[in-house]
Amino acid sequence: MSGELVGFSTFFKEFLRVLYYVRSILAGLFGLIALIGVVISLVDRMTIWQGVYLAFVSAFTVGYGDITPKTPISKFLAVIILPILGMMLTGIMVAAAMKAIERLYQEKWGET
Repeated sequence: MSGELVGFSTFFKEFLRVLYYVRSILAGLFGLIALIGVVISLVDRMTIWQGVYLAFVSAFTVGYGDITPKTPISKFLAVIILPILGMMLTGIMVAAAMKAIERLYQEKWGET
């Protein structure tokens, strides 16, 4: 059991280390999604929180449907631009996880 915890600890530390290296990219993507949410809220005349919520729901392709874009520009942002940004964020997270798994594998079996 303790070996599994050591493995998880190694994975988690490496995962956070990789995320630390790309923190400016992550912050930029999160900020851009939030900014687009503000733009959508102004264009569609909704609260800023609703616009930002819609932006993140659209970016991560969840699509609850409780708030929907109304104007052509907000529809374009929600259907084309935001999912691309969300895929970029998801890709970075998956790459960080894969790097952490690679590090765990190297540490456990000593291979490069």
